[in-house]
Amino acid sequence: MRSINWSFYFVVAAILGVVAGYVLMLAFRPGLLPPILRLGGLVEPTTVLLLGTDVVYNEGVGRRKADSAAFNGRADTILVARLDPIRNSITVLQIPRDTQVHIPGYGTQKVNAANAIGGPDTARRVVSELLGIPIDHFVILNVQGLVKAVDEVGGITVQVPKRMQYMDWTAKLKIDLEPGWHTLTGNQSMGFVRYRHDALGDIGRVQRQELFMRATLDKALKPESWGHLPKLLQLSKEYVYTDMNEGDLMRLANFARVVPKKNQQLVMLPGNFSGTGDWVSDESDIRQVVARVLGQDWQRPISADVRLAIENNSHYQGLGRRVARMMRAKGYNVVVIKDSPGREMLQRGQSTGAGLSDRTKIIAQRANPHEAELVKSDLKGNGEVVIASIGDILSSVTIVAGDDLEPIAESETAAGR
Repeated sequence: MRSINWSFYFVVAAILGVVAGYVLMLAFRPGLLPPILRLGGLVEPTTVLLLGTDVVYNEGVGRRKADSAAFNGRADTILVARLDPIRNSITVLQIPRDTQVHIPGYGTQKVNAANAIGGPDTARRVVSELLGIPIDHFVILNVQGLVKAVDEVGGITVQVPKRMQYMDWTAKLKIDLEPGWHTLTGNQSMGFVRYRHDALGDIGRVQRQELFMRATLDKALKPESWGHLPKLLQLSKEYVYTDMNEGDLMRLANFARVVPKKNQQLVMLPGNFSGTGDWVSDESDIRQVVARVLGQDWQRPISADVRLAIENNSHYQGLGRRVARMMRAKGYNVVVIKDSPGREMLQRGQSTGAGLSDRTKIIAQRANPHEAELVKSDLKGNGEVVIASIGDILSSVTIVAGDDLEPIAESETAAGR
């Protein structure tokens, strides 16, 4: 009687167990796998220029007609996305459409004109020279594509920060949104990301676009959204122009949908308004923000270098001022103290305060998580760090104070008496 080679069967069983575990994780929990082991996933860092084009009209006899299939309009939205499977991260850098750049043969122009002047190749070259980094691919989204995509996934839920009412004659779009949490349809989403009739103009719109993108990424992480990928890829054939094929787009989508929220960074290109209202970025600021986008370390921050804005979004009156006194005592440069829109509405009797928060957020305004972490440590570890340019425009870090800071501010005040 032949003896059974148990070692052989043990090895085979172990291999089958590993394969089965891999298949199950790939099907149900791909985010737990290293990016390089995800089937059909991204294997090296990729930088993509994403442009959302404005409405283009066909000129002819009689009334102008919008061309829903055009990709040669001015860029209403300009994003540079860095998808990095080594760091398992996504960083999106927003470039305000009014940013001053040099376009060969046309001199100093707003960056949104590059696509209309020379198409995606010119836009890619201009943005690459502005940032000083190579850009691997481009994606242009027709404005109607946003409407179709949002409707396909059942809407995007965002917090509308204030009353937004305006007739956008360029897009033939009526914008009429009330403040508060809403699940926006495709047309409402287009209104939300296009609206620019406030004090900050295009920069305010960039901040709202970040809110929308973060909400979109949150929805993309939910398993019920994954079934929409085939339909979205089908829509892309009509409303997206790119130098990538369908397989490339699927690899990017498969990677993006399982990147953990903590590794998603959205930031705006820092700068200042010029005398003409254009956005002008300093070379030093560009180098710093690009270094952070690429995952490179930067110098260790100190509190005196942090420009701090404090927004009271708690149920406690005057908490913002108390936190400001506390942070100034620690050496921070506090540049803004204000109430959140939700607290202002509560004081006017226009809300119940349901939008106020018990949890503090610390917003790294300029892709500067090290500064935000320094602030968090000086708040005794309280607060969630968010890397996004949705804080106060004058700051490098914004504290959106929740109820959890009340006991800290109270104890600091008592200790200082």
